[in-house]
Amino acid sequence: MIAHKAVPQAKPPARVHVRAREAARRRGRRTRLQHYAMPARIAIAFAIGLVPVMIYVLLMGNLTALNYSLAQVTEQKSTLLEETNQLDDRIAQLESRERLAGVASRLHMHDPRVYAVVDVPNPAPAPASNGIAFLGAFFHR
Repeated sequence: MIAHKAVPQAKPPARVHVRAREAARRRGRRTRLQHYAMPARIAIAFAIGLVPVMIYVLLMGNLTALNYSLAQVTEQKSTLLEETNQLDDRIAQLESRERLAGVASRLHMHDPRVYAVVDVPNPAPAPASNGIAFLGAFFHR
């Protein structure tokens, strides 16, 4: 009978081989990360420079919007003041004694010939309430 040749069993890798493989993986990972280091630094520097510029632009835009609002409100205020002055002049014209005298003469009104003086009696004082204010209709002392 022919004996089978012994197949050599795969030996577990030695610790040295495991360490070498892990070191190679770490170097590969570090190398891949180093490819992104320069673009990341450029992006960070760009962001550091861009943030203050964007803040300045936003503040200036806000200031410009406030200036436009102020100009609009000032224009509205001047329009309202002008309208108020015109209405005050119209009220003064309508209340003038000459105009009122003219309206009274057209309505055949005249000054009274006799003035009457009438005494108005004083109103009776309201009775003092001793109850609770809110429930005064229900509770009296």
